[in-house]
Amino acid sequence: MSLSETRLSAQAAFVARRLVADNVVKAQAVADLRRTVEAVLVADRDRERALDREVEALLRANRQSIQAAGADYSEMFRKAKKMLAARKKIPL
Repeated sequence: MSLSETRLSAQAAFVARRLVADNVVKAQAVADLRRTVEAVLVADRDRERALDREVEALLRANRQSIQAAGADYSEMFRKAKKMLAARKKIPL
Protein backbone atom coordinates (compact mmCIF):
# COMPACT_ATOMS: atom_id res chain seq x y z
CA MET A 1 0.00 0.00 0.00
CA SER A 2 2.61 2.49 -1.03
CA LEU A 3 0.59 5.69 -1.26
CA SER A 4 1.60 9.29 -1.87
CA GLU A 5 1.09 11.72 1.00
CA THR A 6 -1.82 13.40 -0.78
CA ARG A 7 -3.63 10.16 -1.53
CA LEU A 8 -3.00 8.85 1.98
CA SER A 9 -4.41 12.03 3.50
CA ALA A 10 -7.47 11.88 1.24
CA GLN A 11 -8.14 8.26 2.16
CA ALA A 12 -7.77 9.04 5.86
CA ALA A 13 -10.30 11.87 5.51
CA PHE A 14 -12.75 9.60 3.65
CA VAL A 15 -12.45 6.81 6.26
CA ALA A 16 -12.86 9.27 9.13
CA ARG A 17 -15.98 10.84 7.58
CA ARG A 18 -17.52 7.39 6.95
CA LEU A 19 -16.78 6.17 10.48
CA VAL A 20 -18.50 9.20 11.96
CA ALA A 21 -21.39 9.20 9.45
CA ASP A 22 -22.09 5.49 10.05
CA ASN A 23 -21.94 6.03 13.83
CA VAL A 24 -19.11 3.52 14.15
CA VAL A 25 -17.01 6.09 16.01
CA LYS A 26 -18.12 9.09 17.98
CA ALA A 27 -15.69 11.97 17.71
CA GLN A 28 -15.77 15.58 18.78
CA ALA A 29 -14.13 16.56 15.50
CA VAL A 30 -13.71 14.56 12.33
CA ALA A 31 -10.31 16.26 11.87
CA ASP A 32 -8.98 14.64 15.05
CA LEU A 33 -10.13 11.22 13.89
CA ARG A 34 -8.66 11.87 10.43
CA ARG A 35 -5.26 12.62 11.96
CA THR A 36 -5.41 9.38 13.94
CA VAL A 37 -6.40 7.33 10.90
CA GLU A 38 -3.70 9.04 8.85
CA ALA A 39 -1.08 8.22 11.48
CA VAL A 40 -2.06 4.54 11.34
CA LEU A 41 -1.94 4.53 7.53
CA VAL A 42 1.48 6.22 7.55
CA ALA A 43 2.81 3.67 10.02
CA ASP A 44 1.49 0.82 7.87
CA ARG A 45 2.98 2.31 4.71
CA ASP A 46 6.34 2.84 6.39
CA ARG A 47 6.33 -0.74 7.70
CA GLU A 48 5.67 -2.08 4.22
CA ARG A 49 8.41 0.10 2.73
CA ALA A 50 10.85 -1.22 5.33
CA LEU A 51 9.81 -4.75 4.42
CA ASP A 52 10.44 -3.98 0.74
CA ARG A 53 13.93 -2.68 1.57
CA GLU A 54 14.67 -5.82 3.57
CA VAL A 55 13.54 -8.04 0.69
CA GLU A 56 15.66 -6.07 -1.78
CA ALA A 57 18.70 -6.46 0.46
CA LEU A 58 18.04 -10.19 0.76
CA LEU A 59 17.77 -10.57 -3.00
CA ARG A 60 20.90 -8.47 -3.58
CA ALA A 61 22.82 -10.69 -1.18
CA ASN A 62 21.70 -13.78 -3.10
CA ARG A 63 21.84 -12.28 -6.59
CA GLN A 64 24.34 -14.78 -7.99
CA SER A 65 22.45 -17.87 -6.90
CA ILE A 66 19.17 -16.37 -8.16
CA GLN A 67 20.70 -15.63 -11.56
CA ALA A 68 22.34 -19.07 -11.70
CA ALA A 69 18.96 -20.67 -11.09
CA GLY A 70 17.39 -18.52 -13.80
CA ALA A 71 14.69 -17.32 -11.44
CA ASP A 72 12.51 -14.32 -12.25
CA TYR A 73 13.41 -11.36 -10.00
CA SER A 74 9.85 -10.10 -9.61
CA GLU A 75 8.60 -13.58 -8.72
CA MET A 76 11.39 -14.01 -6.19
CA PHE A 77 10.63 -10.57 -4.74
CA ARG A 78 6.95 -11.46 -4.34
CA LYS A 79 7.72 -14.81 -2.70
CA ALA A 80 10.40 -13.38 -0.39
CA LYS A 81 8.12 -10.50 0.65
CA LYS A 82 5.28 -12.89 1.40
CA MET A 83 7.61 -15.14 3.42
CA LEU A 84 9.11 -12.27 5.46
CA ALA A 85 5.69 -10.72 6.04
CA ALA A 86 4.38 -14.02 7.37
CA ARG A 87 7.43 -14.45 9.58
CA LYS A 88 7.05 -10.92 10.99
CA LYS A 89 3.23 -11.22 11.13
CA ILE A 90 2.70 -8.27 8.81
CA PRO A 91 -0.57 -8.46 6.88
CA LEU A 92 -0.26 -7.69 3.19
